[in-house]
Parts: sequence; structure tokens; C-alpha cells
Amino acid sequence: MNSKIKKLLMVGLCSAAIGSAFIFGRSEDSNGIATADQNSRRTSEEDGASSGISQAKAKSKEVRVAAVGSEEQFLGDLRLIAENEHLQLYINDQTTEVAIKEKANEYVWYSNPKDRDDDKIAAAVNKTNLASQLLVSYYNDKGHESFMNNFAESIQRKQFEIQTTDKGIKIVYEIGTSQSGLEAIPAVIDKDRFEELILNKIEDERARSTLRTRFFYNEEKQVYERKKMPDYIVKDVVATLQSVGYTVEDAKADNEKHASEAKKEAATPRFVIPLVYELDGEDLIVRIPAGEVVDTVEFPLHNVNVLPFFGAAGTSEDGYMFVPDGTGALIHLNSPKKLVRSYELPIYGMDETPWPDKIDFRLSEKSRLPVFGIKQGEHATFAIIEQGDALATITADTSGKINSYNNVGPQFRFRLMEMFPFRSGSMKREVPQYSALYQDGIALRYTFLSGNSANYVGMATHYRNYLVNKYQLERLQDTANSPFILELVGSIPVYKSFLGVPYQSVEAMTTYNQAISLLSMLKEQDIDNIQLKYSGWFNKGVDHQFPDDVNPDSVLGGKKDFQKLVQYTKDNQIGLYPDVALLRVYEEGHGFKPSRDSAEFIQRDNVLIYDRSIVTGQFADPLYYLLSPRKLPDLVQSFLDSYATYGVDGISLRDLGDGLHSSVSKKETIDRPKTQQIVVDQEKLIQGKLNNVMVNGGNAYSLPSAKTIVNAPLASNKFQIVDEDIPFYSIALHGYFDIAGMPINMDRNQDERSRLLLNLETGSNVYYEWFYGDQSSVRLTKFDYLYSANYRNWFDEAVQFYKETDPFLKQIRGQTITGHRKLADNVFETTYEKGQTVIVNYNKTDVVVDGVRIAAQNYRIGGELK
Repeated sequence: MNSKIKKLLMVGLCSAAIGSAFIFGRSEDSNGIATADQNSRRTSEEDGASSGISQAKAKSKEVRVAAVGSEEQFLGDLRLIAENEHLQLYINDQTTEVAIKEKANEYVWYSNPKDRDDDKIAAAVNKTNLASQLLVSYYNDKGHESFMNNFAESIQRKQFEIQTTDKGIKIVYEIGTSQSGLEAIPAVIDKDRFEELILNKIEDERARSTLRTRFFYNEEKQVYERKKMPDYIVKDVVATLQSVGYTVEDAKADNEKHASEAKKEAATPRFVIPLVYELDGEDLIVRIPAGEVVDTVEFPLHNVNVLPFFGAAGTSEDGYMFVPDGTGALIHLNSPKKLVRSYELPIYGMDETPWPDKIDFRLSEKSRLPVFGIKQGEHATFAIIEQGDALATITADTSGKINSYNNVGPQFRFRLMEMFPFRSGSMKREVPQYSALYQDGIALRYTFLSGNSANYVGMATHYRNYLVNKYQLERLQDTANSPFILELVGSIPVYKSFLGVPYQSVEAMTTYNQAISLLSMLKEQDIDNIQLKYSGWFNKGVDHQFPDDVNPDSVLGGKKDFQKLVQYTKDNQIGLYPDVALLRVYEEGHGFKPSRDSAEFIQRDNVLIYDRSIVTGQFADPLYYLLSPRKLPDLVQSFLDSYATYGVDGISLRDLGDGLHSSVSKKETIDRPKTQQIVVDQEKLIQGKLNNVMVNGGNAYSLPSAKTIVNAPLASNKFQIVDEDIPFYSIALHGYFDIAGMPINMDRNQDERSRLLLNLETGSNVYYEWFYGDQSSVRLTKFDYLYSANYRNWFDEAVQFYKETDPFLKQIRGQTITGHRKLADNVFETTYEKGQTVIVNYNKTDVVVDGVRIAAQNYRIGGELK
């Protein structure tokens, strides 16, 4: 990092100054914009074409917001800085915007819209946002969030430095008021000293009057206080002071005399953020070396949007934006839905640690994959977040709201914040507390698609190839039948009473022998390829005790009957996946002490997650503690040591592939990326010991260790801005994993026929959740959602469902999906690797497509009506 910048920003500042001439609001609902009057800026500002800092004495014209004219003219204003056989990377030394040219077809992608000067909608801050590569949000001393961008606060100020790397460039942005030379101007000075040492020595009356206006006279304190000054004003004031013999040492002496006022005045939001562009074969790599990012104590950095307008599409473009909302979703370019909220969804779901007291009507679907893209006509760009994905939120919006462009991109969270309440006498206040600044880096990989590959299938295919090459994924082996995935609920905790005294007990829902009975019944129906997920089988039920050792529940038959179940599954080639939660701890004791072992958040010793009423938003019963990520390796090792005595070669991981949380104390910050790495290491260890791993949800980082994924996304959250769902998740992963959505009998739509069509369209496996016992046992418990899950209600339907789908699913189990398209409203065709096709019609009426009739809520496979 440039030493001058680092020295400048690491100066100790002790209190915040609210309000800067360059702070603005960025949301649709905010009109609080306060930007500098650029018309007042002198045209003789320092140039710094290749270094806005190191060449501060060079002169240039005013920085342009955009170039105009043809594409050739635009590229002519840029400098070629890197090239390989596939791509060329250009930069504009004045604006730092970059362009990527595909050599195969000469198509050019821009970091910022090249015709943004012509935008009739964007104004003020929204105009400068279009010219920015970074949008920054930060906190003040009250925990309020403010925004700035690197165009208004770095590029126009000439506060950047361009450095050449082996494969591209690195641009170091100083964002905010540089105030270089400010140390030579007193922040506070006594009235007598100011007049005698400075004003009285300036002979030119106009110059004297001008300097006087740069200070505020505090009559009560009899001092002059320095006003906020743009950088170019600072230079003039310093020159005037030097002309009368007022030195840096004089300013230091005056500031020390009025230390508290001087420090308060000096605090301004300033950040150093380096941005790296490099070519890697057919891809563009964009990185932020987070260890080089600098903020200030008074204005902690919160979020950074990276290249928010890369590949942004104008109003004349046709296509869509792809967002990883659940299964995947498309937002059509130039959608007429102008009043809906923009898209914003975190990768891997919310971090539960910072906000346990917030109302969270939990979204039905998470973003499982760290990807996004945009298609414009015959061209598309697709991005994979390779580093910092656990901190990322994907944002997207359509044209016609605050500007004329459709844009999609990532935002990264660099700090966590918690408001800490305290009392001072009768006054109650809240003071913000912050986690450590994220240090491990941000990396995005952009690839460029054209022709038949420039669509969501091409994006999913590219991502599949990326995963296969990175993790050496192996194809599923051919089997005689497709998997029938069955989840059985063993025991649940319930409250009983004895002589009027309530106590907690455990109620058997499916004993080990009853599980064997159900498996035998399925085999009698010629269902052989069964994968059994067994929940609530040990340590006192579904919400089991801390799993540092393993004790099969006695109410289910104890160790002896559990061993019978294990042997039965081995003898009948049934996959057994006993379920365990390792990050969620449902009760204290049994080796778990919350104050010692749970996740923390700044001012809280432990994090306890409560359920909330979706109707009232009021607290309900506690759900679970979050385990501190640093405790996970020891827990996994203890669990595996105890689990090994039962001879089971499979495991179902309830939470390791479903969510990530942080843990922040005054001594240590374990952010989500660190938790992610801990989880990945432990999943790898588990997979090495047990071989067969089933994960819930299927977040991207869990894929290398998984064989089966249940509760995988088959739908999106149906946000208003979204136009249609696409099976991106299935296209990317089919053929390498046994995938199943939520249990068919637990699907809230309760439409068995539509679910059958969805399974065929996505190649998803049959998955049911049952219990054997009396369904009245779950009434008035937290498990009352299982009331209808008694196997007797579903057995015949499940057998029929499986027998109808298996002939097709077993053929395509180990095949990739090579095509997917919408043929008509609610009519879709999926093509598999070896040419098999399935057309599904979700409509309740017959449809005719290309002369072929498809019955209502029916399907065609390979042209044969089923």
C-alpha cells in the first residue's frame, strides 16, 4: 500500500464529525444528497493520470464522467494494459473504468455504462454512482449508516494510484477527504494569535478576507475554528499561511493547546480500498486484497459494492439478469415493474449471530450458490464469487427507477455492528460496537458467454464444469433404480406431568424395529434403492443433547435394537444416514456450557435463537444456541469417536451445509468466512471417515463432501421483482449428486401432481418424511407441523409416485442436464445428456406445442405420452 496513504489514514482520531460535503444516501427512498459543487472546482487541479496521488503536481482537464462517441472512439480513450489469447483488458487512466474485449467476437464489456452521460433519469449521486467501481457504506458514532462512492470521493479528487501487476492492474483508491496538508492549518487557534500571527501580516485585503472566511469565530471561547475545506482550498490556505511565516510546528502547538476541539474537527470518513483486475485464461479476476483495506475508528467501514454496474444493460437491450434466489430466478431487463423493491439477498442466508432479537420471518429459500449473471442479446457474463462469498449479498435492479440501466452485482460486508444500551443517570443511550475489519480478501471470477451458451443453461453448465475441475467431482454410478429417500422421525421431546408437576420426557415416534418394518414394507413394493435419513435417533430426540458422545435412545429400543437396524440396512443395501446437528445446540448441559461454548456477539456472552410468531412477531420458545465455530473441531472429533462404535458408514448433517454464523467478542472475531473454512475442514474429515454424507440445503461449500442433498432448492422466494424461476441449481449439479427438494408430503402446496412434474423437470428424487406412531403424540408440541406425516397417510401415494417417476429418473440419474427452455406458459422442456427429454405441463388444461398435445398436468418423455 502507498505509505503516504497508510500514514494519513492511520492517524489516531478520537471522535466523529457528522456530516461531510461528500456524504450521500443511496437508497430509493432517500433524498438526502449532499455533494460538492463540482462547478466550483478549478480546472487547474493536479492531473495524476497514472497516479492521482504520486503525481499531484501534474495538470489536466476536469475528469469526465463518461466518454461519448462510437465504441472505437471510446476504446481509443483507454489504454491496453493486459492481453492473452482470449481477452484484452483496457483502462481509462482518468476515470479508472475498465473494458474487457473478447478477442473471439470483439464484443466489449464495460465496468461502467459508456453512454451514462445521456441518462435522463439519474441525477446527483445516482449519476456519480454510474461512474463508480466501488460504492461504500460506513457508520458514524451513533451507528447510523452513510454512503459514498469512489468516483465523487476518489477519482474526481485525483486520490488514486494505478499500479501494474503481472496479469493486469491494481488501483488503490483513497475514498473520502484526503486533506493532504491539513496538518499545517490550525484546527483551533486563539483569537489573539490568529489575528497577530496571521491576519495582520497579510497585506492584500482580499486575501486576508478570503482566509478569514475559512474559519469560524467562536465568540464564547474567543477562538477561531477551522471550517470544512475541499482539498484545493486546503492548498491555497497552506500557501497563504506559509507566506506569513506560520509553520506546521505553529499549527501543531495550537492544536495541542485545544486538543479535544481539534480532534473532533479532524474526524472525517476516509477509506483506502485497492481493486485488482487480472486476466486468467478466458476469465477476468477482480479482487480486493482485504488486508490492505483501511478505515478509521470514527467511521468504521460496513459494506462495499464491487463493480455494481459491470455489464449493466441499457433500455434498448433484450435479456435478463440471473440471481441465485433458491433454485435460481430471472429478472427481465427493462421490466415495467417500477414500484417494486430491488433484489437483495445474502449468499447462504442470514448470519443469525448479530440479529437474534430482530424479527425475522425467515425466507423459505436461501441463495445456495455464490453466482450471478446478466444476458444481453447474444452475449452474457457470468460471475462466481471465489472468496468472500460468505459475506456477499447479491443486489439487482431494473432500469427506470433511479437510472436507465439494469444492473446486478455483489455487496460485501466488512464489519458487524451491535448497538449496546447503557444508562447514565436517568438517560438511556445506545452506543455502537463493532467487530474487527474483515482481512481475508474478496475475489470474483467473471466469464463471458456468447451464442448458444449466452443463457442461464450456459451459465449453469459453466459453473458445473468449474466445480468438477476445482473439486474433482465424480459422476453418480448407474443403479437399477433411482433413490427413494425416506426420512423417519425417531423420538421427540414432550412435556408430561406427574402429580401435577410438569417434566420433559421423550416420546417415541418411530422405534428402530418400526423403522425396519417400514423398510421391509417398501421392499415388498419392489422399492430397493432406499436412502434412510433417521432424525431423532439418539441423545433424547430430534432436538438432541450435545452430541459429544452418542447414545441411541432407549425409548426407541436402545443400543441393541439400533444395531439390528444398522445390520438390516447393510444386509439389504439400504443407505443409512442418522441425522445430527453440530452447530445448533438445543439444550445446555451434557457437555455444553453456553457461557463457554456458544457463539458470542460483542456484548452478549451467548447467542440463543428464539422462535417468533409469524403473525405477531412476538418471541416464542427458545429454539437453539449457536455453537462457537472454534468449538466445532473438538465436537466433531468427539462425535466421530463415539459414532464409530456403531459401524455406520453414513451420516446426515442437519446444519453444516445449511447455514453459517459468526462469533464476535471483544477479544476475537470469527467472521463467516472463517466459520466457512472450519465447516469445510470438518465436513472433509467426516467424509473421509464415513464416505456417505447427506447434507441439508446444499450450500456450495458443502458440495465437495456431499453425496446426497435433501431440501435442495426447487423454487425461489417469488419476490415481486423476479419474473420467473429457473432450475439453475439442478442444471448445475444433476448427475453428480442425488438431489431431493423438501419432503413431498411436507410441501406447503400439497399438490402431489405438480410436485411430480417438478421432480421430472429437475431430475429430483422422491423424498418423504414419516413417522410410525400415533399422530396425536405431536399435538400441542413444537412438532405439530408433523401431524399429518404418519406413514399410513402417505404410503400408497409414495409408492405410486415412485413407480411413476422411477422409469425416467433411473435412466438420467448420472446424466447432466444440457438443455432447459420454456415452451409456453407453465410448459417446460428439459434435455438430458444422452438425448432424453421431458416436457411438463403444469396447466390444468391441455396445451399444444409444435403440434404436440400435452394433457393437463401431464408430461411427455421422449415423445411418448405418459
